Amino acid sequence: MMINKHVYILSGDTNWSSFVLAGLKSIFSDDTFSALSKPEQLWALEENSIVIFDKSTLGHPSSLLISPVERGGQWLIVNGEDIDEESVSGLISLGFSGLIISPFTLEMLPRALRTLASGQLWFSRNAMSNALKFLVKAGGNSYHSVNVLSAKHSFSIREQQVFLHLLQGKSNKDIAVQLHLSPSTVKSHVSSILLKTGKSSRNQLSTLLLEEDQDIGEDKVHAGAKKFALEHTA
Repeated sequence: MMINKHVYILSGDTNWSSFVLAGLKSIFSDDTFSALSKPEQLWALEENSIVIFDKSTLGHPSSLLISPVERGGQWLIVNGEDIDEESVSGLISLGFSGLIISPFTLEMLPRALRTLASGQLWFSRNAMSNALKFLVKAGGNSYHSVNVLSAKHSFSIREQQVFLHLLQGKSNKDIAVQLHLSPSTVKSHVSSILLKTGKSSRNQLSTLLLEEDQDIGEDKVHAGAKKFALEHTA
């Protein structure tokens, strides 16, 4: 890395953190490394900070109300699942800088850190391609909120497409024609979306956008208050 970085390894598995920390220190000897277990410890991070977020032990970062934009630094999700690659547009909207799927974490981590240190994102080519296609198809919808919701609820690519059409008030039959799917397949996707979002009917799905926008506003207020308190603590 060209500029000295402070890398935080955030994981609920202390053994894994210690193993990764030792390995990275041997490669990036000029950088500073810290192992932490609670995201509450990471606020007001400097620009040269990189956070390695272990999704396998901490869960989805959105469920912990983590916003890299508010907390600062660059956040790299590691030990992710295959389905996370289908929600990259949402992760980028939330402010995350990269994602590594579980089987490749240790192999890809050094390269990912170098990439982030150079100011670039670290996502697979296929994931980025799908993210761009999704943004284009989002059209006039509030794509930031839609992307965040897709990431938060782990929608597959097809579920994201169906979800967008549902927000436009289209019927299962119309969606089936538009996406070249059978009505039964669309029905299955709708059921999965309702299950993941905890909604009982398709008519309630539009309220998710309002809830998300409200949550984002509240998160910014809470994050601002937290940051203010930290900056003014003697």
